[in-house]
Amino acid sequence: NTQKNGAAKSSIDFRDDFAEYCDLNLHQQIKTFGDLNASGNGRYPQYDQMIEFIKESRSNFLVVIPDSTHIGSDLESVARTLIFLENNGAKVICDDEDFPAPLQNAFHVLGVTGISKTRSAKIKESMQARALKGQGLGRPPYGYRNGDAGILETVKNETAVVELIFKLYTQEDMGLRLIVQHLNERDIPTRRGGKWNVVSVRDMLKNPVYMGTYTRFGLRLPRAHEAIIPPATFREAQDTTRSRRPVGRVSRAEPFLLSGLVYCGYCDNKMMGVTRRQSWRNKDGRRHRGVYRYYQCQSRNNQSICGYHTWRAPLLEGTIVPQLTLALQAKQHNLSDSRNGNQKPELEAVWEERVKNAERRFIQMMRKTARGAAKLDELAEHLTELDNARVNAKKATSPGADEDVLANWQDVDFDQQRDFLLTHVARIVVRDEMARVEV
Repeated sequence: NTQKNGAAKSSIDFRDDFAEYCDLNLHQQIKTFGDLNASGNGRYPQYDQMIEFIKESRSNFLVVIPDSTHIGSDLESVARTLIFLENNGAKVICDDEDFPAPLQNAFHVLGVTGISKTRSAKIKESMQARALKGQGLGRPPYGYRNGDAGILETVKNETAVVELIFKLYTQEDMGLRLIVQHLNERDIPTRRGGKWNVVSVRDMLKNPVYMGTYTRFGLRLPRAHEAIIPPATFREAQDTTRSRRPVGRVSRAEPFLLSGLVYCGYCDNKMMGVTRRQSWRNKDGRRHRGVYRYYQCQSRNNQSICGYHTWRAPLLEGTIVPQLTLALQAKQHNLSDSRNGNQKPELEAVWEERVKNAERRFIQMMRKTARGAAKLDELAEHLTELDNARVNAKKATSPGADEDVLANWQDVDFDQQRDFLLTHVARIVVRDEMARVEV
Protein backbone atom coordinates (compact mmCIF):
# COMPACT_ATOMS: atom_id res chain seq x y z
CA ASN A 1 0.00 0.00 0.00
CA THR A 2 3.02 2.32 -0.06
CA GLN A 3 2.28 5.22 -2.39
CA LYS A 4 4.39 7.52 -4.54
CA ASN A 5 2.64 10.62 -5.88
CA GLY A 6 -0.70 8.86 -5.41
CA ALA A 7 0.35 5.67 -7.23
CA ALA A 8 1.63 2.36 -5.89
CA LYS A 9 5.41 2.13 -5.84
CA SER A 10 7.24 -0.27 -8.14
CA SER A 11 10.25 -2.41 -7.24
CA ILE A 12 12.45 0.19 -8.97
CA ASP A 13 11.02 2.91 -6.71
CA PHE A 14 11.85 0.86 -3.64
CA ARG A 15 15.40 0.23 -4.83
CA ASP A 16 15.89 3.95 -5.50
CA ASP A 17 14.60 4.79 -2.01
CA PHE A 18 16.91 2.18 -0.49
CA ALA A 19 19.93 3.53 -2.37
CA GLU A 20 19.12 7.08 -1.26
CA TYR A 21 18.72 5.95 2.36
CA CYS A 22 22.10 4.20 2.31
CA ASP A 23 23.82 7.23 0.76
CA LEU A 24 22.34 9.63 3.33
CA ASN A 25 23.21 7.41 6.30
CA LEU A 26 26.59 6.16 5.04
CA HIS A 27 25.52 2.51 4.82
CA GLN A 28 26.81 -0.04 2.34
CA GLN A 29 24.18 -1.60 0.10
CA ILE A 30 24.30 -5.39 0.19
CA LYS A 31 21.16 -6.73 -1.43
CA THR A 32 17.46 -6.02 -1.96
CA PHE A 33 14.56 -8.43 -1.53
CA GLY A 34 10.98 -7.68 -2.49
CA ASP A 35 7.73 -9.62 -2.62
CA LEU A 36 5.54 -7.00 -4.26
CA ASN A 37 3.19 -9.74 -5.43
CA ALA A 38 3.07 -12.50 -2.87
CA SER A 39 2.11 -15.96 -4.07
CA GLY A 40 -1.48 -16.99 -3.57
CA ASN A 41 -0.57 -19.50 -0.85
CA GLY A 42 0.60 -16.72 1.47
CA ARG A 43 4.30 -17.51 1.03
CA TYR A 44 6.87 -14.77 0.49
CA PRO A 45 9.80 -16.39 -1.34
CA GLN A 46 11.96 -13.25 -1.37
CA TYR A 47 11.55 -12.88 2.39
CA ASP A 48 12.54 -16.53 2.85
CA GLN A 49 15.61 -15.91 0.67
CA MET A 50 16.57 -12.92 2.82
CA ILE A 51 16.37 -15.04 5.98
CA GLU A 52 18.57 -17.72 4.42
CA PHE A 53 21.03 -15.05 3.27
CA ILE A 54 21.29 -13.58 6.77
CA LYS A 55 21.71 -17.00 8.39
CA GLU A 56 24.34 -18.21 5.93
CA SER A 57 26.32 -14.95 6.08
CA ARG A 58 26.63 -15.17 9.87
CA SER A 59 26.99 -11.40 9.92
CA ASN A 60 25.02 -8.56 11.45
CA PHE A 61 22.85 -6.66 8.99
CA LEU A 62 20.62 -3.61 9.02
CA VAL A 63 17.33 -4.45 7.29
CA VAL A 64 15.66 -1.33 5.86
CA ILE A 65 11.93 -1.45 5.15
CA PRO A 66 9.61 1.33 3.90
CA ASP A 67 7.28 0.83 6.88
CA SER A 68 6.17 -1.89 9.29
CA THR A 69 3.50 -3.27 6.97
CA HIS A 70 6.37 -4.86 5.03
CA ILE A 71 7.07 -7.29 7.88
CA GLY A 72 3.54 -7.87 9.16
CA SER A 73 -0.13 -7.16 8.58
CA ASP A 74 -0.93 -6.55 12.26
CA LEU A 75 0.87 -5.66 15.50
CA GLU A 76 1.38 -9.28 16.52
CA SER A 77 2.92 -10.38 13.21
CA VAL A 78 5.18 -7.29 13.17
CA ALA A 79 6.43 -8.13 16.66
CA ARG A 80 7.05 -11.78 15.77
CA THR A 81 8.98 -10.93 12.61
CA LEU A 82 11.02 -8.25 14.36
CA ILE A 83 11.97 -10.60 17.21
CA PHE A 84 12.85 -13.35 14.74
CA LEU A 85 15.07 -11.07 12.64
CA GLU A 86 16.90 -9.63 15.65
CA ASN A 87 17.47 -13.13 17.04
CA ASN A 88 19.16 -13.94 13.74
CA GLY A 89 21.54 -10.99 13.89
CA ALA A 90 19.60 -8.33 11.98
CA LYS A 91 18.44 -4.90 13.13
CA VAL A 92 15.34 -3.50 11.46
CA ILE A 93 14.64 0.15 10.68
CA CYS A 94 11.94 1.94 8.69
CA ASP A 95 12.73 4.47 5.97
CA ASP A 96 10.47 6.96 7.72
CA GLU A 97 11.88 10.19 9.17
CA ASP A 98 9.09 10.53 11.74
CA PHE A 99 8.79 6.89 12.81
CA PRO A 100 12.02 5.00 12.04
CA ALA A 101 11.63 2.48 14.92
CA PRO A 102 9.55 -0.45 13.60
CA LEU A 103 7.31 -0.85 16.67
CA GLN A 104 6.50 2.86 16.84
CA ASN A 105 5.94 2.77 13.10
CA ALA A 106 3.57 -0.18 13.48
CA PHE A 107 1.37 1.71 15.93
CA HIS A 108 1.41 4.72 13.61
CA VAL A 109 0.67 2.83 10.39
CA LEU A 110 -1.47 -0.05 11.62
CA GLY A 111 -3.07 1.39 14.74
CA VAL A 112 -4.71 -0.88 17.29
CA THR A 113 -8.37 0.14 17.53
CA GLY A 114 -9.47 -0.20 13.91
CA ILE A 115 -10.14 3.55 13.61
CA SER A 116 -8.67 5.09 10.47
CA LYS A 117 -5.40 6.95 11.05
CA THR A 118 -6.86 10.25 9.83
CA ARG A 119 -9.89 10.02 12.10
CA SER A 120 -7.74 8.81 15.00
CA ALA A 121 -5.43 11.82 14.60
CA LYS A 122 -8.39 14.21 14.55
CA ILE A 123 -9.83 12.61 17.70
CA LYS A 124 -6.48 12.92 19.47
CA GLU A 125 -6.09 16.56 18.42
CA SER A 126 -9.59 17.31 19.70
CA MET A 127 -8.89 15.60 23.03
CA GLN A 128 -5.58 17.45 23.43
CA ALA A 129 -7.32 20.77 22.72
CA ARG A 130 -9.89 20.00 25.41
CA ALA A 131 -7.11 19.00 27.80
CA LEU A 132 -5.33 22.34 27.26
CA LYS A 133 -8.50 24.05 28.48
CA GLY A 134 -8.77 21.73 31.48
CA GLN A 135 -11.98 20.22 30.11
CA GLY A 136 -13.00 16.77 31.30
CA LEU A 137 -12.42 13.75 29.09
CA GLY A 138 -14.46 10.62 29.69
CA ARG A 139 -16.03 9.66 33.00
CA PRO A 140 -15.32 12.21 35.75
CA PRO A 141 -13.74 11.04 39.03
CA TYR A 142 -15.88 10.47 42.11
CA GLY A 143 -16.86 13.83 43.60
CA TYR A 144 -17.12 15.59 40.23
CA ARG A 145 -19.29 15.79 37.14
CA ASN A 146 -18.61 17.28 33.71
CA GLY A 147 -20.16 20.77 33.63
CA ASP A 148 -21.81 22.44 30.64
CA ALA A 149 -18.53 24.10 29.65
CA GLY A 150 -16.65 20.82 30.02
CA ILE A 151 -14.99 21.94 33.27
CA LEU A 152 -15.25 19.60 36.26
CA GLU A 153 -17.86 20.64 38.81
CA THR A 154 -18.29 19.25 42.32
CA VAL A 155 -21.15 16.94 43.32
CA LYS A 156 -22.33 17.94 46.80
CA ASN A 157 -23.14 14.56 48.35
CA GLU A 158 -20.00 12.95 46.88
CA THR A 159 -17.82 15.87 47.98
CA ALA A 160 -18.65 15.11 51.61
CA VAL A 161 -17.46 11.52 51.17
CA VAL A 162 -14.17 12.63 49.58
CA GLU A 163 -13.55 15.01 52.48
CA LEU A 164 -14.35 12.22 54.95
CA ILE A 165 -11.90 9.79 53.32
CA PHE A 166 -9.03 12.30 53.40
CA LYS A 167 -9.88 13.22 57.00
CA LEU A 168 -9.89 9.59 58.16
CA TYR A 169 -6.56 8.99 56.42
CA THR A 170 -4.67 12.11 57.50
CA GLN A 171 -6.27 13.06 60.83
CA GLU A 172 -7.71 9.84 62.27
CA ASP A 173 -4.67 7.76 61.20
CA MET A 174 -6.90 5.10 59.64
CA GLY A 175 -5.46 2.64 57.12
CA LEU A 176 -7.11 1.82 53.80
CA ARG A 177 -8.94 -1.27 55.04
CA LEU A 178 -10.33 0.51 58.09
CA ILE A 179 -11.57 3.36 55.89
CA VAL A 180 -13.28 0.86 53.58
CA GLN A 181 -14.86 -0.83 56.59
CA HIS A 182 -15.99 2.55 57.97
CA LEU A 183 -17.72 3.47 54.68
CA ASN A 184 -19.35 0.10 54.06
CA GLU A 185 -20.60 -0.34 57.64
CA ARG A 186 -22.37 3.02 57.35
CA ASP A 187 -23.92 2.06 54.00
CA ILE A 188 -22.17 4.88 52.14
CA PRO A 189 -22.33 3.65 48.52
CA THR A 190 -19.99 4.24 45.62
CA ARG A 191 -21.29 6.20 42.64
CA ARG A 192 -22.70 2.99 41.16
CA GLY A 193 -24.31 2.00 44.44
CA GLY A 194 -21.76 -0.70 45.25
CA LYS A 195 -19.35 -1.37 48.09
CA TRP A 196 -16.07 0.47 48.52
CA ASN A 197 -12.78 -1.39 48.20
CA VAL A 198 -9.14 -0.73 48.99
CA VAL A 199 -8.18 0.05 45.38
CA SER A 200 -10.82 2.76 44.88
CA VAL A 201 -9.91 4.48 48.16
CA ARG A 202 -6.18 4.26 47.44
CA ASP A 203 -6.62 5.72 43.95
CA MET A 204 -8.69 8.58 45.35
CA LEU A 205 -6.04 9.48 47.93
CA LYS A 206 -3.33 9.82 45.27
CA ASN A 207 -5.37 11.63 42.58
CA PRO A 208 -4.35 15.35 42.33
CA VAL A 209 -7.74 16.16 40.79
CA TYR A 210 -9.08 16.63 44.33
CA MET A 211 -6.85 19.65 44.95
CA GLY A 212 -8.03 21.25 41.69
CA THR A 213 -5.19 20.04 39.46
CA TYR A 214 -5.99 18.67 36.00
CA THR A 215 -3.61 16.08 34.52
CA ARG A 216 -3.89 14.57 31.03
CA PHE A 217 -1.58 13.94 28.04
CA GLY A 218 1.42 14.96 30.17
CA LEU A 219 -0.22 18.29 31.02
CA ARG A 220 -0.55 19.47 34.61
CA LEU A 221 -2.87 22.45 35.12
CA PRO A 222 -3.20 23.73 38.73
CA ARG A 223 -6.46 25.45 39.73
CA ALA A 224 -8.19 24.11 36.62
CA HIS A 225 -11.41 23.45 38.54
CA GLU A 226 -12.85 23.72 42.05
CA ALA A 227 -10.79 21.84 44.63
CA ILE A 228 -12.41 19.54 47.18
CA ILE A 229 -9.27 19.08 49.27
CA PRO A 230 -6.74 21.84 50.14
CA PRO A 231 -3.30 21.23 48.58
CA ALA A 232 -1.76 20.97 52.06
CA THR A 233 -4.13 18.12 52.96
CA PHE A 234 -3.41 16.33 49.69
CA ARG A 235 0.36 16.59 50.28
CA GLU A 236 -0.14 15.32 53.82
CA ALA A 237 -1.92 12.27 52.40
CA GLN A 238 1.03 11.58 50.09
CA ASP A 239 3.46 11.93 53.00
CA THR A 240 1.35 9.54 55.06
CA THR A 241 1.38 6.98 52.24
CA ARG A 242 5.17 7.17 51.92
CA SER A 243 5.64 6.84 55.69
CA ARG A 244 3.55 3.66 55.77
CA ARG A 245 5.43 1.85 53.03
CA PRO A 246 7.62 -0.98 54.34
CA VAL A 247 11.35 -0.30 54.30
CA GLY A 248 14.23 -2.70 54.11
CA ARG A 249 14.07 -6.21 52.68
CA VAL A 250 10.62 -7.55 51.93
CA SER A 251 10.43 -11.34 51.83
CA ARG A 252 8.81 -12.85 48.75
CA ALA A 253 6.10 -15.36 49.58
CA GLU A 254 5.89 -18.62 47.66
CA PRO A 255 3.13 -18.73 45.03
CA PHE A 256 -0.14 -20.49 45.82
CA LEU A 257 -1.11 -23.50 43.72
CA LEU A 258 -4.78 -22.51 43.44
CA SER A 259 -4.23 -18.77 43.05
CA GLY A 260 -6.96 -17.13 40.95
CA LEU A 261 -9.15 -20.24 40.89
CA VAL A 262 -10.76 -20.27 44.34
CA TYR A 263 -14.08 -18.45 44.93
CA CYS A 264 -15.95 -17.84 48.17
CA GLY A 265 -19.21 -19.80 48.25
CA TYR A 266 -20.88 -17.08 50.33
CA CYS A 267 -20.21 -13.88 48.33
CA ASP A 268 -18.74 -15.29 45.06
CA ASN A 269 -15.63 -13.13 45.34
CA LYS A 270 -12.16 -14.60 44.91
CA MET A 271 -10.23 -16.14 47.78
CA MET A 272 -6.71 -14.74 48.09
CA GLY A 273 -3.60 -16.55 49.27
CA VAL A 274 -2.26 -15.23 52.57
CA THR A 275 1.05 -16.02 54.26
CA ARG A 276 1.52 -15.34 57.96
CA ARG A 277 4.81 -15.67 59.82
CA GLN A 278 5.00 -15.95 63.59
CA SER A 279 7.85 -16.35 66.04
CA TRP A 280 7.79 -17.12 69.76
CA ARG A 281 9.95 -18.37 72.61
CA ASN A 282 9.32 -21.42 74.73
CA LYS A 283 9.72 -21.41 78.47
CA ASP A 284 13.28 -22.66 77.99
CA GLY A 285 14.06 -19.53 75.96
CA ARG A 286 14.41 -21.23 72.57
CA ARG A 287 12.94 -19.29 69.66
CA HIS A 288 10.52 -20.98 67.27
CA ARG A 289 9.13 -19.78 63.98
CA GLY A 290 6.06 -20.82 62.05
CA VAL A 291 4.73 -20.07 58.57
CA TYR A 292 1.00 -20.36 57.95
CA ARG A 293 -0.48 -20.31 54.46
CA TYR A 294 -4.18 -20.17 53.78
CA TYR A 295 -6.83 -18.92 51.37
CA GLN A 296 -9.09 -16.14 52.65
CA CYS A 297 -12.11 -14.37 51.15
CA GLN A 298 -10.80 -11.08 49.78
CA SER A 299 -14.16 -9.35 50.30
CA ARG A 300 -13.28 -9.24 53.99
CA ASN A 301 -9.79 -7.92 53.28
CA ASN A 302 -10.60 -5.39 50.56
CA GLN A 303 -14.21 -4.43 51.26
CA SER A 304 -14.70 -5.45 54.90
CA ILE A 305 -17.80 -7.44 53.98
CA CYS A 306 -18.52 -11.18 54.08
CA GLY A 307 -17.28 -13.30 56.99
CA TYR A 308 -13.93 -14.66 58.06
CA HIS A 309 -13.92 -17.63 55.69
CA THR A 310 -10.53 -19.34 55.38
CA TRP A 311 -9.02 -22.65 54.31
CA ARG A 312 -5.53 -23.79 55.21
CA ALA A 313 -3.65 -24.07 51.91
CA PRO A 314 -2.35 -27.67 52.32
CA LEU A 315 -5.82 -28.87 53.35
CA LEU A 316 -7.66 -27.20 50.46
CA GLU A 317 -5.10 -28.30 47.87
CA GLY A 318 -5.21 -31.85 49.22
CA THR A 319 -9.02 -31.82 49.09
CA ILE A 320 -9.19 -30.57 45.50
CA VAL A 321 -6.78 -32.94 43.76
CA PRO A 322 -8.81 -36.14 44.37
CA GLN A 323 -11.87 -34.42 42.87
CA LEU A 324 -10.12 -33.60 39.61
CA THR A 325 -10.27 -37.09 38.12
CA LEU A 326 -14.02 -37.44 38.70
CA ALA A 327 -14.73 -33.89 37.55
CA LEU A 328 -12.81 -34.36 34.30
CA GLN A 329 -14.45 -37.72 33.61
CA ALA A 330 -17.87 -36.15 34.11
CA LYS A 331 -16.90 -33.32 31.79
CA GLN A 332 -15.81 -35.78 29.09
CA HIS A 333 -19.29 -37.36 29.16
CA ASN A 334 -21.15 -34.06 29.22
CA LEU A 335 -19.03 -32.14 26.70
CA SER A 336 -20.81 -33.38 23.58
CA ASP A 337 -24.23 -32.84 25.17
CA SER A 338 -23.43 -29.24 26.05
CA ARG A 339 -22.15 -28.56 22.55
CA ASN A 340 -25.18 -30.19 20.92
CA GLY A 341 -27.31 -27.93 23.08
CA ASN A 342 -25.32 -24.96 21.77
CA GLN A 343 -24.15 -24.08 25.28
CA LYS A 344 -20.59 -22.95 25.72
CA PRO A 345 -18.83 -24.92 28.52
CA GLU A 346 -17.82 -22.67 31.40
CA LEU A 347 -14.12 -23.50 31.14
CA GLU A 348 -14.11 -22.60 27.45
CA ALA A 349 -15.54 -19.19 28.30
CA VAL A 350 -12.94 -18.78 31.04
CA TRP A 351 -10.14 -19.54 28.60
CA GLU A 352 -11.52 -17.11 26.04
CA GLU A 353 -11.20 -14.42 28.71
CA ARG A 354 -7.66 -15.56 29.58
CA VAL A 355 -6.61 -15.35 25.94
CA LYS A 356 -8.10 -11.84 25.70
CA ASN A 357 -6.17 -10.82 28.81
CA ALA A 358 -2.95 -12.23 27.35
CA GLU A 359 -3.56 -10.29 24.13
CA ARG A 360 -4.19 -7.13 26.15
CA ARG A 361 -0.96 -7.59 28.13
CA PHE A 362 0.95 -8.15 24.88
CA ILE A 363 -0.33 -4.86 23.41
CA GLN A 364 0.58 -3.02 26.62
CA MET A 365 4.10 -4.46 26.56
CA MET A 366 4.46 -3.62 22.86
CA ARG A 367 3.62 0.00 23.68
CA LYS A 368 6.25 0.01 26.44
CA THR A 369 8.83 -1.52 24.10
CA ALA A 370 7.97 0.98 21.35
CA ARG A 371 8.71 3.93 23.64
CA GLY A 372 11.91 2.36 24.98
CA ALA A 373 10.56 1.49 28.44
CA ALA A 374 11.02 -2.26 27.91
CA LYS A 375 13.35 -4.56 26.00
CA LEU A 376 12.50 -6.75 23.04
CA ASP A 377 13.20 -9.83 25.18
CA GLU A 378 10.34 -8.82 27.48
CA LEU A 379 8.03 -8.45 24.49
CA ALA A 380 9.08 -11.93 23.37
CA GLU A 381 8.11 -13.29 26.80
CA HIS A 382 4.64 -11.79 26.46
CA LEU A 383 4.28 -13.36 23.01
CA THR A 384 5.21 -16.72 24.54
CA GLU A 385 2.60 -16.16 27.24
CA LEU A 386 0.03 -15.40 24.54
CA ASP A 387 0.99 -18.54 22.61
CA ASN A 388 0.70 -20.65 25.76
CA ALA A 389 -2.72 -19.19 26.52
CA ARG A 390 -3.97 -20.10 23.05
CA VAL A 391 -2.52 -23.62 23.22
CA ASN A 392 -3.98 -24.24 26.67
CA ALA A 393 -7.34 -22.88 25.54
CA LYS A 394 -7.44 -25.65 22.92
CA LYS A 395 -6.25 -28.27 25.40
CA ALA A 396 -9.01 -27.25 27.81
CA THR A 397 -11.58 -28.91 25.53
CA SER A 398 -9.68 -32.23 25.67
CA PRO A 399 -9.65 -33.38 29.31
CA GLY A 400 -7.85 -36.64 28.52
CA ALA A 401 -4.81 -34.95 26.99
CA ASP A 402 -2.96 -34.54 30.30
CA GLU A 403 -4.06 -37.68 32.14
CA ASP A 404 -0.44 -38.60 32.85
CA VAL A 405 0.02 -35.37 34.85
CA LEU A 406 -2.93 -36.19 37.08
CA ALA A 407 -1.87 -39.83 37.46
CA ASN A 408 1.60 -38.75 38.63
CA TRP A 409 0.52 -35.63 40.51
CA GLN A 410 2.97 -35.96 43.41
CA ASP A 411 5.92 -36.46 41.05
CA VAL A 412 5.40 -33.47 38.74
CA ASP A 413 6.75 -30.04 39.70
CA PHE A 414 4.77 -27.00 40.81
CA ASP A 415 4.73 -25.36 37.36
CA GLN A 416 3.28 -28.49 35.72
CA GLN A 417 0.63 -28.77 38.42
CA ARG A 418 -0.21 -25.10 38.02
CA ASP A 419 -0.44 -25.34 34.22
CA PHE A 420 -2.72 -28.38 34.52
CA LEU A 421 -5.07 -26.58 36.90
CA LEU A 422 -5.20 -23.41 34.80
CA THR A 423 -5.91 -25.50 31.71
CA HIS A 424 -8.67 -27.72 33.06
CA VAL A 425 -10.28 -25.98 36.05
CA ALA A 426 -12.75 -23.13 35.62
CA ARG A 427 -13.15 -22.37 39.33
CA ILE A 428 -13.14 -23.91 42.79
CA VAL A 429 -16.05 -22.89 45.02
CA VAL A 430 -15.47 -23.25 48.76
CA ARG A 431 -17.56 -22.89 51.88
CA ASP A 432 -16.45 -23.52 55.44
CA GLU A 433 -17.08 -27.27 55.26
CA MET A 434 -17.10 -27.89 51.50
CA ALA A 435 -14.99 -27.44 48.37
CA ARG A 436 -16.25 -28.09 44.82
CA VAL A 437 -14.31 -28.22 41.54
CA GLU A 438 -15.97 -26.82 38.40
CA VAL A 439 -14.45 -27.73 35.03
